[in-house]
Amino acid sequence: MAKRAAKYETQTEQRIKDALLKLLANKPLADITVSELAREAHVSRSTFYEHFGNPDDVYDVLMAEISAEMSPLMSQVACSDGFKPAGKPFCALVNEAGDYASVVREPRFMESIIGQRQTQEGHDLYAILVDAGYSPVQAKAVCSFQMSGCFSAVRSIAPGEGEWDDVRPVIDRFTVGGIAACLAAKR
Repeated sequence: MAKRAAKYETQTEQRIKDALLKLLANKPLADITVSELAREAHVSRSTFYEHFGNPDDVYDVLMAEISAEMSPLMSQVACSDGFKPAGKPFCALVNEAGDYASVVREPRFMESIIGQRQTQEGHDLYAILVDAGYSPVQAKAVCSFQMSGCFSAVRSIAPGEGEWDDVRPVIDRFTVGGIAACLAAKR
């Protein structure tokens, strides 16, 4: 019986997440109500509240799913050189968002993803910079700069044009050079 209840819970939560993805394709998160989200998911408001507190909570779960697929930042800059890290580079997640495209287009996406990445224990670029002697504030700023720059670069190229494969190695070299310069300045 518990197994069936867990399966129902998982299916209900998935329907709610799918409904938010669909609604985000047409309007910003701030304009989505619980009633409309519940209606789109074909659940009652009370069922919605059994699983989530509000649409922002659903968005946060989707953000966690995206973030869980992301490879560590330092391994991302070596991808264009043939290195294959576990997970996907941030730029690939943005460029190939697929079902999550509406999440990536949401105005709070960057703030959310940067916040999630910088609070994760053992953040690789953050840890490297702090170990080199930079303050936590400086290390967070560099990580934010790197991620927001990659996000802007990916978004500046229309999906499906194939140009990202030519642009990415240049950006990776720029990022590696910047990190190297930061580390050299502290030696």
